Amino acid sequence: MSRLRRFVQRHWARLLLSVFLLVVFFGNQGFRSLVRNWLELRHLRAEIASLEREQERLTRRLRSAKTDSAALERMARRELGFVKPGEIEYRFPPPSPERK
Repeated sequence: MSRLRRFVQRHWARLLLSVFLLVVFFGNQGFRSLVRNWLELRHLRAEIASLEREQERLTRRLRSAKTDSAALERMARRELGFVKPGEIEYRFPPPSPERK
């Protein structure tokens, strides 16, 4: 028993620190919760950056549509299927799977 007592007396700070770290990391979900929150924060920041890029792209398209009538016409034709009076629109069915 004296060997154990001497070991504890010499290394009490290390033992206390080890027990403390084990309790913090595994005892109350603190460390896991911290890591989970950090990962979620990274994900949300990446999503915010992506949405900001999309907003900038849409702002440029809107500005282009307001200032350039040719760009507005291209958008209306492509996205809304508009045709000018007198034009004929041709629609082709998509190829069947066996013809691909």
